[in-house]
Amino acid sequence: MKPKKTLLIGAGEAGRYIYSYITNNKQYPYDVVGFLDDNLDAKLEDKPHFGKLAGITHIAKLHGISCIIFAIPSLPTRDKQHFLLQCMEANLEINILPELTKILTNEKKFTMTSANYQHLIKRPEFQLKSDSVSEEIAGQIILVTGAGGSIGSEICRQIIKAQPETIILLGHGEGSIYEIHHELQKIESTTKLVPVIADIKDEFRITEIFDKYNPDIVYHAAAHKHVPLMEMSSYEAITNNIVGTQNLVRIATTFNTSKFVMISTDKAVKPSTIMGATKRLAEKVVQYYDTISPTTCCVVRFGNVLGSRGSVIPLFHNQLYNNEPITLTDPQMERYFMTIPEASKLVIQASLLTKGAEIFVLDMGEPIKIIDLVYRLADLAGLEREHVDINYIGIRAGEKVTEELFTETEKSPQQVYEKIFVGENIVTVHEINAIYELLQSFRNDSECERRTELLRIANQQKEENHVYAN
Repeated sequence: MKPKKTLLIGAGEAGRYIYSYITNNKQYPYDVVGFLDDNLDAKLEDKPHFGKLAGITHIAKLHGISCIIFAIPSLPTRDKQHFLLQCMEANLEINILPELTKILTNEKKFTMTSANYQHLIKRPEFQLKSDSVSEEIAGQIILVTGAGGSIGSEICRQIIKAQPETIILLGHGEGSIYEIHHELQKIESTTKLVPVIADIKDEFRITEIFDKYNPDIVYHAAAHKHVPLMEMSSYEAITNNIVGTQNLVRIATTFNTSKFVMISTDKAVKPSTIMGATKRLAEKVVQYYDTISPTTCCVVRFGNVLGSRGSVIPLFHNQLYNNEPITLTDPQMERYFMTIPEASKLVIQASLLTKGAEIFVLDMGEPIKIIDLVYRLADLAGLEREHVDINYIGIRAGEKVTEELFTETEKSPQQVYEKIFVGENIVTVHEINAIYELLQSFRNDSECERRTELLRIANQQKEENHVYAN
């Protein structure tokens, strides 16, 4: 096993002991490249002192760190929790030492506690088979929309390992595109990286990009995803999620792109919110273009992603850290969860399986009650559960207590791969006509009229006649 580039956190007695121990016991897969310690005079043999604990995220990116060993048992619980959550949000593997006395009294072996988002959902993570990915992606030109976002950036990190010819990093926000481009440039690879600032709603600009780069595969991760904000911004939800998707898939088919993969959400199933309804209609648009073009188009649908921007974990983290009450909508609220790396790996795997028009649904295990997630987070932080203050604020407009992964017509999905199912792969003329009528009229509608029409179309039952099918 190739050693993991590791930062040691703390160069006190525990840190020095663990460094010596793992250096002299080669079974531990850690390559300690340096350390962090708030004591700027601290030393650890010949290893560089990279700075204080507060700089962990920057230091990890700068030096390509994938793993940390936390060796400050005396750090106050509140500060420890804040630091570990920063590391989890940066997708770092975290290993926590037991108390020094427990190490010293067990001469042969000791166990470090793992702390990461996978630890919170308590199930094994899907592993991508690199050989099959390389066969599909090596030498290809890949376009990733929303490349600066949580899922888009992780897709880029995964596919660069397969040595594509080019990755086009497309996004609307220059800061996030700069960051992922800067990060990927540090990876030893022959892949050409092209950062592109563009708005998927701009048909002219998207056409210009396809004409210049002619991508082979598109991973479409760009979308407005924040449910409460989209309840107040139906115009933006429609233009970005539906019109933007339509622009991309239509232009991709015009330029004979080989595959188009749209990333969707379980909130598209029997949607009760504007965000969910726009994603449901975007799914239909992508399925429709598969039936009328040589481009193989598919949808990959999954639930909540731990650590993504706007997700609950950073919110709970800040509330716990600031000694504020945890704000929950309902004690029975539950959701499906997976980590950013697992979701991205499964999206890539699904893209290898597609034959066209499928809605791939990722197996996210059993739904988790949000209150249980809070308690697990408290456990990780070393807090007593009974001391966690919870304020129930009530269910928000359009919000469901539980989410579903399949519609009524997809209740018996076929499993096509480990953790990957396929739902129904049809779209009707009636659905497509209704979507196009909406796109013709929504700019002149009121907020209330847009919401009503969106939910009506997204929840209408299929007509049995005149079905497009692959």
